[in-house]
Parts: sequence; C-alpha cells; structure tokens
Amino acid sequence: MRAEGKDVIAFAAGEPDIGTPSLVDEAAIAAIHASKGRYTSAAGLPEVRKAISERFRADGYDYAPDSVMAVAGAKAGLYMAIYGTVNEGDEVLFPSPFWGSYTELVRAVGGIPRPIPCEASADYQPDPARVAAMITPRTRAIMLNSPNNPTGTVYSRKTLEGIAEIVRRHQLMVISDDIYDCLVYSDEPFLNVLKVAPDLRSQCVIVNSLSKSHSMTGWRFGFVGGPKDLIQAMIRVQSQVIGNPHTISQHAAIAALRSPIDPTRRASLDARRKLIVNELAAVKDITFPVPRGAFYVFMSVERWIGRSFRGQTITSSAELANILLKDMLLAVVPGEAFGVERHIRLTYTVSEDHIRRGIQRLAEFSRELC
Repeated sequence: MRAEGKDVIAFAAGEPDIGTPSLVDEAAIAAIHASKGRYTSAAGLPEVRKAISERFRADGYDYAPDSVMAVAGAKAGLYMAIYGTVNEGDEVLFPSPFWGSYTELVRAVGGIPRPIPCEASADYQPDPARVAAMITPRTRAIMLNSPNNPTGTVYSRKTLEGIAEIVRRHQLMVISDDIYDCLVYSDEPFLNVLKVAPDLRSQCVIVNSLSKSHSMTGWRFGFVGGPKDLIQAMIRVQSQVIGNPHTISQHAAIAALRSPIDPTRRASLDARRKLIVNELAAVKDITFPVPRGAFYVFMSVERWIGRSFRGQTITSSAELANILLKDMLLAVVPGEAFGVERHIRLTYTVSEDHIRRGIQRLAEFSRELC
C-alpha cells in the first residue's frame, strides 16, 4: 500500500525505529574487511561466549562460558530450550495473552501448550493460584516473558515469588524470555524468577537478544544461559539445525555486549509510551492497562465488536484490523495473534508524529461507529 503512495501508519511491528549503535556497525564492518565471515563452533566464537558470560554476570547471573551460547535470535534460543526440556506429550504453561510463537514452538517438539488466562483488571499478572491449579503430572515447564509482549505488563516480585514456589514444589523448568529486560519504565528493577529465587538456578534457562536493546533485529543474534547440561544439549541441537549463528553478527555482538545500553533509547520509548497513552484518551469505548514495559499497548475493543463502520459489521478483532488498514490506513495486530480475541496490539516504536496522526485516525474511527 505504501508502494502505491498510500500514507499507512504502522503500529504493527515490534521493532524499534532507533538506529543500531555505530560501534556495532563498525565492529561488523571491521570483521568483514578482515575476512572473518567463516564457520564458528555451534555455540559461537569463544570471544562471544566470554562476552555473553560477562554480560550475564553483570546482570547478576553467574554463568561461565561453558554454560552460555550464542543463538540465531531469541526465537531460536526459545526453540532449543524447549527442545532440550520437553518430551512429546509434556505440557508447557505460559501466561496469556502471549507472544504467538509460544504455542507453535511447543507444538513443534510434540509438546502441549497450556496458556494461563490472565486478566486486564489484574494488570495481566499471572495468578499463582491459577497456575498451581493447572499443574498436571505432564507439566514440564513454564515460560515467562516480562516485560510482556503484547501487554506491556511487568511481573511483580509477589507474582514471581508465587510462581517460584510452584516451580520449586513441582520440579518444573522455567524458560525465561527476558528480551525486554532493558525496557522497564519505572524505578523498579527488572525481575525474573531467578532474581527472586536464586536457588532455582538449576531449573531456569534465560533467553535474551540484542534485537530490542541495540536495534539488531535483522542481525539475528540472541544469547542463552542456563544449567550446563542443558546448554550443552542445546548446542548439539544447534549444530544440526543451524550450524552456527551468523559469524559477522557475532563479531558485532561482542561490541554490543561489552558496551552500556544507551539510556536515551529507553527515554525515547518512554516519551512515546506516555504520548500514546495520552492520545488514546480521545478514543471512545476502549480500555487498556497502562503499559509499564516493552513497547506495546494491548487494547480491549470489546465494545466495538458487533458495531458497524461505513456499512461494514465488525465481527472480530481480525476483521477490525482489516477495516482499519483498508479504510483508515492503520496497521495493527489483532488479539487472535496473541491467543485473546476482541483486542488489538499497537506498538509505539514509530515517530511521535505518526503516533499523533495514527491515534487521531483511530479516534475518528471510534466516532463513526454505529
């Protein structure tokens, strides 16, 4: 549509519009000029594993280089952690709404995905009592993602401590998707299960990436730390299905891992978060918890379903997304992609001008509904 000259404003992609740090680009260019684009070990270059270990230790996790690995993006890390943990017929729990790949990653290894319903009224915090009630003899692992995609919620210490107790009691594995750990918009520190329950070190694998922290989405570089035996098993899987993570990206990642995250990145996204929340006040008949992390707003459009817009009846959030794209030139992601109907997700990784103009279009749409 943009190629046709249409002014589409896209609130869809979970990708920062902030550029990759120049030191990362320069490290990649230097590696290319030095002809370093060759095979590496499946776990990554020794230098990159050392840098990953240093990064984890700086974050409070004592992972030696033989307990970490480089992966081709966080998604590959999640897949191999699931592959190394879950047998056919095993159940994997994760809070819902959820990033859409979770169900398919679990199914790909023969596991059974079991979403844990979470309520907007409770800030989408997973209720430990509900988690406990879902445990069966086949439950093997729980995946947690905080700050969360798509809701922007940040799990509280109380929530994580409650889940940690369940993990401890039932000897579960925790797969912690920490890709948004650098995007908490408050003075509260980033927390995951391992930070509130260090005794669970042997039952927790941490998956992270440079995609959100350094705008390296297309570079496909992620990193994982966990129990040595599990990491070694994951390395063997990676050697067969990928070979090794992209070599030039590994050289760039060493520079990224050893440099502080630019604080202006979070400040820029936080300003846009506040702006989109304020602008959404003009949109009729929607509700959403104010996001405190990541870069998404997850809106309930319950009151829009069944109503009409310019002769078109809105039957679902997927149909709503189609109408918004066609008639309002707005791209959003329907809630069905995250396991929850009657919602849409907006990202605020676009410019402030696009946020203002895009939400004005959404407000105009809401006023025309009948």
